[in-house]
Amino acid sequence: MENNYYNSYFKVDMDTVVNNYKIVKKHIGPDTDIIPVVKGNCYGFGLVPMAKLFVERCGAKLIANSAMHESVELRHAGLSCEILIVGGIPQHLLHGAVEYDLQIPLFEEVTARRLNALSGEARKKTKVHIKINTGMNRLGVKPGQNLENLLNLVKSFDNIEVVGAYTHFVSSTADYYDPFTLEQFARFQEGVSQIKAAGFSLQYVHCCNSAATSWYREAIDYSTHVRSCTSILGHMAMEDGREPLGLTEPVEIGTYITNVHQIDTGDSVGYSRAFIASEPMKIATLSVGFADGFYPGWMRKQGPVLVNGRRTRFLGCCMDQAFIDVTGIPCEIGDKVIMVGRDGDEQITTWEMEQFCENTFEFLYGTLGHRVARIYK
Repeated sequence: MENNYYNSYFKVDMDTVVNNYKIVKKHIGPDTDIIPVVKGNCYGFGLVPMAKLFVERCGAKLIANSAMHESVELRHAGLSCEILIVGGIPQHLLHGAVEYDLQIPLFEEVTARRLNALSGEARKKTKVHIKINTGMNRLGVKPGQNLENLLNLVKSFDNIEVVGAYTHFVSSTADYYDPFTLEQFARFQEGVSQIKAAGFSLQYVHCCNSAATSWYREAIDYSTHVRSCTSILGHMAMEDGREPLGLTEPVEIGTYITNVHQIDTGDSVGYSRAFIASEPMKIATLSVGFADGFYPGWMRKQGPVLVNGRRTRFLGCCMDQAFIDVTGIPCEIGDKVIMVGRDGDEQITTWEMEQFCENTFEFLYGTLGHRVARIYK
């Protein structure tokens, strides 16, 4: 049963997301396609609704995820498109890839042998993408002898089909034509050439994340696909805030005032007297706290917030409630408060909150729990 009794919300304008998708697609050109990445509950935006949007309204044929649990959840939700898991898969979960017809990364022999056996038992062929390690040193096989050994093993198997190759850039968000990104791309090209020379035909060749998609034309044109989602979600691609594609943020995060009262000089607010007033103030209590998954520093470091079109600040937070300064701001119990988004002429952006919290939006939004209602406009 749907539960509409929420204290806070995370609202997504789906039309804006679709328009961002079209902007990215126009930028990369007709010969390259998009693999939307919906990992981590689609960066907090909501796994199933966003995945369905990408497939049904944007026309995505393959979507990517990072965990078996969420990939199976997508299948249970009725998504029949191709699904690629880009993260490491524990051995005891490999049968799920076979059962649910998922594409997975392949970069070492232990998984190759077990996957071939499981697929054979199910009388299926499981599709894999060779993950090439070009410098992240997280997952992947290095071009050269290690890759040759893996390819020779796979060629001896009947139940594994190599359909793709990919890598992940380490520092493409740092600057346009970042030197290490260029090195990684050269290594990736070496690995792809080695795979093709071994007789494998690749349907998917992808290396660009959202940041690289915004500037690395050579890598885009070399690839069949780019892995982009944060840009489609309207996030600034580069570490310095540059975003050259003209994308729009589709999100509004809000909550509600549950109390308004005056405090005097010397009065404290919250546990451990974390904030002590240096003068008389009017404060409001909000129905949100760190148990909702919000990063505590967002509120305890006195991050910005909007009340009736006026910018003010948090004073602190508890597990389920928080405090803001509303001195001089007309407001009353029941009023909406905006944590991210626009209210009148004022706006708090995701980029601003990243800089304030010194954390990426993947962390700030990806940790938001189920008590924060996802609303799709």
